[in-house]
Amino acid sequence: MDEMVASRPSTNAISIRGAAATVVGGAATLFALREVGLFAAPILLSVLLAYALEPLVDALMRCHLPRTAAVLAAAVVVALAVFAGARAAKRQANAFVNALPATIAAIKQAALRPDDGPDADARPGPLEQLQRAATDLQATLGAAGLPSDPAVKRVAVARGVHVRDYVLSAWSQTLTVGAKLGAVGMLTLVLLLAGDRIKHKIVHAAGPRFEQRLLTADVIRDIDRRIQRYLGARLLISGIVGGATAIAMWWLGVRQPLVLGLIAGVLNVVPFVGPAMGVAICAVVAFVQFHTVQATLEAGGGATLIAALEGNLITPWITGRAGELNTVAVFVSVLFWGWMWSVWGLLLAVPIMVSIKAAADRIEPLQPLGELLGR
Repeated sequence: MDEMVASRPSTNAISIRGAAATVVGGAATLFALREVGLFAAPILLSVLLAYALEPLVDALMRCHLPRTAAVLAAAVVVALAVFAGARAAKRQANAFVNALPATIAAIKQAALRPDDGPDADARPGPLEQLQRAATDLQATLGAAGLPSDPAVKRVAVARGVHVRDYVLSAWSQTLTVGAKLGAVGMLTLVLLLAGDRIKHKIVHAAGPRFEQRLLTADVIRDIDRRIQRYLGARLLISGIVGGATAIAMWWLGVRQPLVLGLIAGVLNVVPFVGPAMGVAICAVVAFVQFHTVQATLEAGGGATLIAALEGNLITPWITGRAGELNTVAVFVSVLFWGWMWSVWGLLLAVPIMVSIKAAADRIEPLQPLGELLGR
């Protein structure tokens, strides 16, 4: 009897092995997700764009157009919208470049002559004082027979700038991003042309039993419904941010407030990074126009207030209701997928969790996960 008890594996050993297997499996899953991101993220983004354009294709098909013609017409509409947005952004960039010499002169004047008053021209500014101190220290060391500190020599402004290297690097990155976006656009077009055929293939591949196919069809329909609601909520949020930013910039007297509102609304699609870029653009445009710190702080502060209200109140509430997710799940998913796939993950975080929630609600073993993610 004692030999039989001794031969049985202990419960502690089994639990330790199970925990170790779980940890190893979780680490392997995280590694696989991180490595597959470069391949999977563009595909998922194409699927998301196909969902976004499907209502436009359906509207064109209701005008008695065949699906192929409706997809091509939708592609033309999107291309024209992108072209119009690019032209508006180009005008804003040209205005920034044209005002750049005056801005640099204002910055230099403020740095070299920061004080007002009758003796302001006689007093050196910070840059002049730094250069004078470096020159005096080098002269003192030379008079004392001591070797001058090489660090002092480096105070002088380096005039050699390797512009060619920066241009080549920027051009290479532009080509890489352009190639990825081109691949995403082509795959989106293919998915729109395919229509529901891919979904039907997925249903038939789910298994030979009718119950399995019915469950798969229900999951796909639920995912479709929630993704469409999320995209509508995302469009509403971008419209709110764009309108509020345009009104704020108009009230502060910043030039081209509608363009700034459009840029802020488009960038708002990318969580965290996009709103920060929108705030920076508004602040820079205000500084280029007014050349004052007060105007810059007012424009940047107004854009920051709008971004803070959007990120902490509007977006969690609207996206949570649209995707039937709780606020904690939305924040955690954005942080997790942003860590996994960088900007791609930030764009796809909420749609991925919406899909997982839809599948978990329909599949009985995963229902506790759906309950955890739900509102």
